[in-house]
Amino acid sequence: MHRPEIYELLAREHEELDELFHELLAAKGKLAAGLLTRVRLKLVPHSRAEEAVFYLRLQDDERTAEKVRVSLAEHRQVEALLDELLAMSPRDDNWSARAHVLADMVGRHVDEEEGELFPLAKRVLDPQEAQRLAVAFETERDRVWEYILGEQRGAA
Repeated sequence: MHRPEIYELLAREHEELDELFHELLAAKGKLAAGLLTRVRLKLVPHSRAEEAVFYLRLQDDERTAEKVRVSLAEHRQVEALLDELLAMSPRDDNWSARAHVLADMVGRHVDEEEGELFPLAKRVLDPQEAQRLAVAFETERDRVWEYILGEQRGAA
């Protein structure tokens, strides 16, 4: 049985987010609002698990520490813009522009992570640890997803 390393798992989720953003940017009105909720349910658990598992492991190694600090700052910016969008109506004149900015921010972050952080992380983590981190990532991502889903149900 193939056990994926953390890089493979993160890259797969990055592709899924990219597809969701393409749908979001093409959508209007209620469909756009629903897709933004789906983006949140995919993006926030992914980011939080990435921070709690992958970044936590890499933050104290001099080869990866600076990239991790930059990535954490980008996560904060992305979540702030996501919260801003969630508070707006898709009919707002600025909504579409902000949605495009969010998609661009996430796209740049993914490119930097996969192109710069992953190669550095492969020097820090052996394959077995990268596989263990993938399992830990999935567990944490699912925990955060359940929490957010419960939050949404409570707000409804």
